Amino acid sequence: MRISNQGSEHVMDNLAIETPLYIEILQKDQTYPMGITMRTPGEDIDLVVGFLYSEGIIEGYESIEDIMELDNTVSIRISEDVVIDLESHRRQTVTTSACGVCGKTSLTNLHQIHNATLNKSFQIESNLLSKNLELLNSKQPLFELTGGTHAAVAFDRKGAVIAAREDVGRHNALDKLIGHMIRNGGLNNTELILQVSGRSSFELVQKTIRAGFPIMASVGAASSLAVELAREYNLTLVCFLKPDSMVIHSAPNRII
Repeated sequence: MRISNQGSEHVMDNLAIETPLYIEILQKDQTYPMGITMRTPGEDIDLVVGFLYSEGIIEGYESIEDIMELDNTVSIRISEDVVIDLESHRRQTVTTSACGVCGKTSLTNLHQIHNATLNKSFQIESNLLSKNLELLNSKQPLFELTGGTHAAVAFDRKGAVIAAREDVGRHNALDKLIGHMIRNGGLNNTELILQVSGRSSFELVQKTIRAGFPIMASVGAASSLAVELAREYNLTLVCFLKPDSMVIHSAPNRII
């Protein structure tokens, strides 16, 4: 039922789908359950590959020997030479679409970011971010239909869209984007800009730094921990991005 000043009416509504995905890692003769994440179905392999990279479990697509997808379950077989502490990544509860670190049994991996040296010389003009904002909105067909999803979009320095992904979870959207890029040529992000819908959380900033983006822009606010992490790793963090204004919390030298 839709209620407005003009009255009420019964209407058909479109909803963003949110269903569980079970993730497990296979290595040698062992199976390591990674827990359940709530996500929008579609591009699940991208999601899992991006998640494994963001967590520091793999360093590239070459670490994956096989991927099996069946009935809301993705099983990833990783090569035997990958040495990892799976206990620091495993989750004991369901990871909701609103939280990418909920349920972790260990906090030791939250700040563990590998290869986090970001391009210090990369610069773009501020008006380019504003122009990108229009394209960001156009790359959200699910949001336009439902109003219930987030987006992560990678742009080059000329404003061209490199890749875009949507999901009910903002961290899932970014993992899908990262996974897609890993599976299609690798992460060559030293001169790319990441723009996301919603706010800048700690987990999004961590994934952004891990993926090598020197600039991250969001339409919403940043959390205190997100700003601290961005400053620590010299990530240019732009928030409250609008067509005519923005707030830069860290490394403003990349915006001219």
